[in-house]
Amino acid sequence: MNTVYLALFIFSGMILALMYLRRLRLTAHDLRFQKHLKEEEAIVQEAEAAIEAMEEEDDEAKAVKKSDARKYFKKADLHFSRGEFEEAEPAFLLVIDADDTHLDAHHKLGMLYMKQGQFADAELYFSKLVNLKKDPVYFSNLGAALYQQQRLVEAAEAYENSISLDDKRAARLQSLAQVYYELGEDEKAVHYFERAEKRKPKDSELKLILAEYYERLERFEEAMNMLKKLDSSDPYSKEVKARMKAVKAALKERS
Repeated sequence: MNTVYLALFIFSGMILALMYLRRLRLTAHDLRFQKHLKEEEAIVQEAEAAIEAMEEEDDEAKAVKKSDARKYFKKADLHFSRGEFEEAEPAFLLVIDADDTHLDAHHKLGMLYMKQGQFADAELYFSKLVNLKKDPVYFSNLGAALYQQQRLVEAAEAYENSISLDDKRAARLQSLAQVYYELGEDEKAVHYFERAEKRKPKDSELKLILAEYYERLERFEEAMNMLKKLDSSDPYSKEVKARMKAVKAALKERS
């Protein structure tokens, strides 16, 4: 009997020892887990601090770049005003590299390419400009670059956009009229020639163009009225006299 109790006592002791050891293992595991969490948290905090530092450095770098852009632009613009295009071009590109929203740099670079006959390059920078700011000058210059490439439909759209923003410039109206003339859209062409003539009532050349257009469309009465205006301002013009004679003949034939 004593032997049985002894065996039970030993067995119970072993069970208790095993439970104690298991608890020790769990406690140690928990401690390791807690330590691991703290280490991970420290790594995250360190990473966040590094990201914040990098963002601050980026902001500082951007500020430096923008100050550089002003410096580069002054230099580029000086070369441009002197006609030193080979020196101006890389300087303007540096400005845009430092500040890709610099309107004047895009505009002057586009104008530089127009002067050099690089119309596709000019188009690129004028296209960027109109995306940055809806300005009638930018749309008009884009229209000119497209016209020089004989992309007439796109040129007409650019000029239309320009005029919708500001229709006070006769040159833009006349440019759009010319585009429509070359597209064969006579009614649109004469409409914009008329609007241009109203903006420049003393422009004899424009009046003569419009008179010729009226003749082409067989609108002879309007052609005669325009020629009479020209004759009153320049009564010694042989060309105007000859045109008036031709229009009178056409009117007589019609009647």
